[in-house]
Amino acid sequence: MENIVCLDDLLQDVNHLRSSRQQVLIYVREKIHDEFIDFLGGKGINSKYAPGNVEYRFDKFLAIAAVIYRNTYCAHRYRLENSDPVVTAMKFMDKGRNDRVYCREMTTVGGKVVILCEIHKKKNNENKKKEKNIIKKVAEYEFKIHS
Repeated sequence: MENIVCLDDLLQDVNHLRSSRQQVLIYVREKIHDEFIDFLGGKGINSKYAPGNVEYRFDKFLAIAAVIYRNTYCAHRYRLENSDPVVTAMKFMDKGRNDRVYCREMTTVGGKVVILCEIHKKKNNENKKKEKNIIKKVAEYEFKIHS
């Protein structure tokens, strides 16, 4: 079982967009939490990168979280990659990059949970063998969600 960390504190700017019909929560695998924060800050591609500063990609993340909180999908931001179990991809396309954060969606008694699982620097538009393997890996993750 993988440990997870809730990202709701980071997403206060869009919490008001949550669906009133179903609770939706966003988590990240504990093992990639620091890597995800660096990813949001643009580590390796942002000349002004500073540890802990998430500004570089934060607006994109907020836009994706808004889609998730509305309990929907949007092809250019957050799309379904696999349906059973549900695996999705957050799309971070900026400055000629095509990066992805692959997620596992789960339904609990309390609502829907989206868990950020794998960060991938995608080099093409279609899912090749590498992306298909990542999607399969994400589908196999197991989490214990506390409602």
